Amino acid sequence: MNTRLLATGCLLLAAAPAYAQSGAPSGSPSRPKDRTIAPPANDSNASAPTSVLAPIQVNAFRLGQDLLSTPAAVDVIGHDAIDQGRRKTQLNSALNRVPGVYANNGSNFAQNLRVSIRGFGARSAFGVRGVRVLVDGIPETLVDGQAQTDSIDLGAIDRMEVLRGPFSALYGNATGGVIDITTLKPSDGPLDEAEITGGSNGYHRESLSSAHRYGKWGYAATVSRLEQKGYRQHSKVVKNQFTGKIERDVGADGKLTVTTRLLHAPNTQDPGGVTRATAKADRHAARDANLAYDARQTVGQETLGAVFKNRLSAHEDYKLHAFYTHRNFIQYLPFGSSSGGGVVTYRRNFFGGGAQTTRYDTLFGHANRLVVGVDAQAQQDDRQRYNNDYGSKGTLRLNQDEHATNAAVFTQDEFAITPDLKATVGARYDWLDFNIADHFLADGNQSGSRNYRRLSMNAGLNYAWAHRQHIYANIANAFESPTFTEFANPNGSGGFNPTLGPQKAVNYEIGAKGEFGHRGRYQLDAFWVEVRDAITAYAEQGDRTFYQNSGRSRRQGIESKLSLDLGHHLSTTLAYTVARYEYQHYVDENGNDYSGNRLPGIPEQTAFGELAWHRQDIGYAAIDVHWAGSIYANDANTARVAPHTVVDARVGKTVPAGNHHLTVYAGVDNLLNNDYFDNIRINSYGGRYFEPAPARSIYAGLKFRL
Repeated sequence: MNTRLLATGCLLLAAAPAYAQSGAPSGSPSRPKDRTIAPPANDSNASAPTSVLAPIQVNAFRLGQDLLSTPAAVDVIGHDAIDQGRRKTQLNSALNRVPGVYANNGSNFAQNLRVSIRGFGARSAFGVRGVRVLVDGIPETLVDGQAQTDSIDLGAIDRMEVLRGPFSALYGNATGGVIDITTLKPSDGPLDEAEITGGSNGYHRESLSSAHRYGKWGYAATVSRLEQKGYRQHSKVVKNQFTGKIERDVGADGKLTVTTRLLHAPNTQDPGGVTRATAKADRHAARDANLAYDARQTVGQETLGAVFKNRLSAHEDYKLHAFYTHRNFIQYLPFGSSSGGGVVTYRRNFFGGGAQTTRYDTLFGHANRLVVGVDAQAQQDDRQRYNNDYGSKGTLRLNQDEHATNAAVFTQDEFAITPDLKATVGARYDWLDFNIADHFLADGNQSGSRNYRRLSMNAGLNYAWAHRQHIYANIANAFESPTFTEFANPNGSGGFNPTLGPQKAVNYEIGAKGEFGHRGRYQLDAFWVEVRDAITAYAEQGDRTFYQNSGRSRRQGIESKLSLDLGHHLSTTLAYTVARYEYQHYVDENGNDYSGNRLPGIPEQTAFGELAWHRQDIGYAAIDVHWAGSIYANDANTARVAPHTVVDARVGKTVPAGNHHLTVYAGVDNLLNNDYFDNIRINSYGGRYFEPAPARSIYAGLKFRL
């Protein structure tokens, strides 16, 4: 690791004891209510003070446990950081407060939010890659490793857990991490709430939420409509969403939860990327081709899932889940018949289930927790591509069925070597099969299959050197397969790209985290990731993106976060990441040697700061500052994007309304009116890398709670 990273790490480590007790103060996530077995106490240091923060339980690690006892970098984002006085349009405003995470493309809904963790996922032309996304225990990430966030309603989210690092032994087929989302629960009630928000760029959002329990039954539901004209030309979006949940207590300890999420987005426009000169001349401008070909998409998605938890015995519980997702999709891309396939359509069925059992017991006289489980999923895409005849569907150019199946067994064990030293080891074996059946060419010769068999493992140590003060270390390996989109054949004839394979990663990590009494929490970690056969994007004539393996790359960095209660109803959160993401060896198909270059699409330094004031009986006020360092837009590192700073502010006032609660709030995004780019299209043809972000924008809203 270079001297800059080491110097920064030493400085932060030296400062940690002075500031550490920086837990998430008021508004920090509370321990979830769960009727299954609670894990044993996980911090046994004898000199325990009585004034401490409430422990935060995390579930993304498969073993439900206290946040401090996990031998990995984990963040929990509470409801206020997602909802309170915010627009609730995209997840980037919440995710960018987590060190090591960079989320962008928040204003182009047609390309969806791009999320990267430790640089993984930055290559994605659209959507989320390299990161597993789960909602209420149901996978949003497909078998092929791709996820979309458009079906997730921010107004329905209760909390998020973000696990950084390639713990594929937990979920498989991901090298970056896990985002585990929990939506509104019946136990969050009784709640009946209406909200309306409006602001700049034709933005308005309306929603209704309700949550109640009636004996053994409970429900929670959120329905919303989001509409926005957009800052740039041709960037309108309309989204209608429903998130529902029904719970039923079964017997003394069981709980059945049935969830559903519905999305209808009838016409989401894509303004496209432009050159630097065009962006400088007119930041509102869309790309000419996107206007000429009416680039846009229409999406409908329905997800139904069920999770059942219960006890097998006093020391063992189990969990079952099953789900089904159907998605209809049509997208008009900004090119015509010369490139072929400018209109993409598919009908997708994604379904599966899993089971796991967790036993809390002793082994050789020491506390031990063991989870064992199986996962099985299938993805079926009926995909066509047509010419784009200037906004109309033209001649059929591709017709194929795409099938991906995944079966896996996994285990994770936590063993207490001493009351304060715990070892965690895990393993997962994945069977992953891809098949394409060509129905376009007469001889069907673009049909084919790919098969992967991968063992992923992790091992970690966590030591409580003082009460609520922990250090940890881990090592894990992971793999990431190409998606069906990335498998696209560069010769344009369909089928698989015969030269593209999965990327593999090995992650090393050390860290410290802890609390200072009831005042706050801190975390500090250093990581080193070696990647072989990294999947990278390149574009050919016609602006269509294809992918290739780029040899070796390395990611190394230091992540830090401090959350502190300052007293007088004030709190602050600070996060900083300094890293180095670079190609170790990469020669492209044209013989260009990019070895030693930085990975495009991801800043090597990011910082976040928030100062917030909150009194439940009066209101709240907060100001956020997000800074991102320079980014390269291409593998050659010839197109550099300057660092940028974004300042957002919001304020809310509680107004007396009889026995009810009325909150009036307002906010300003990009308060300083800085020019920056919300998205970078990596290696885009013709230098059209840039998607300008909105200028200063305001909004205001009302929230009425019965």
